[in-house]
Amino acid sequence: MPVSRSAMLAKLNDAYTVYFDERPVEADAPLLAACYAFHSADECFVLSRKIRLWRAETHEFVYVFSVPELSAELYDACRGKALELGMRHIRPHIEHRSSFITALFVCDGMTEEAAGAVRRSRHHKDFLFSLHGWMDYRAAAVNLATGAVAVNGAGRELAAFIRGNLEKC
Repeated sequence: MPVSRSAMLAKLNDAYTVYFDERPVEADAPLLAACYAFHSADECFVLSRKIRLWRAETHEFVYVFSVPELSAELYDACRGKALELGMRHIRPHIEHRSSFITALFVCDGMTEEAAGAVRRSRHHKDFLFSLHGWMDYRAAAVNLATGAVAVNGAGRELAAFIRGNLEKC
């Protein structure tokens, strides 16, 4: 039995709001259904908190797109929008380790070209020769009619996350 997009979006919202901050959706992106942000900082001290040896920050920005039928052209347009919105929030500095921009596509149908575009897509950026960290683009698309999930290489772990939430719908 196919799952509705609204039910899947509600389940993803429940899953993401546990650890992620919900951000307002940009008005100029009509297919964008939700935005989430996660920030983490690890640090090491010696004897007291005044003497810090190191600090490393990790950030993730998630953009969920709700699409009736995902095509390769539509995927490319949404991918560009997710990268544009995510890069606005990345501030590389000496304590920045990594950032991830994640684009999730919840669709009723998906063409084979779109699934191939999702699998082939990748974007990696180093900041100051990786001294100020790096950024990776992760993508995943779920076809609610068939339950098929397509992910790119950087987003391999998203497949299990999406399938687990799809089973709970």
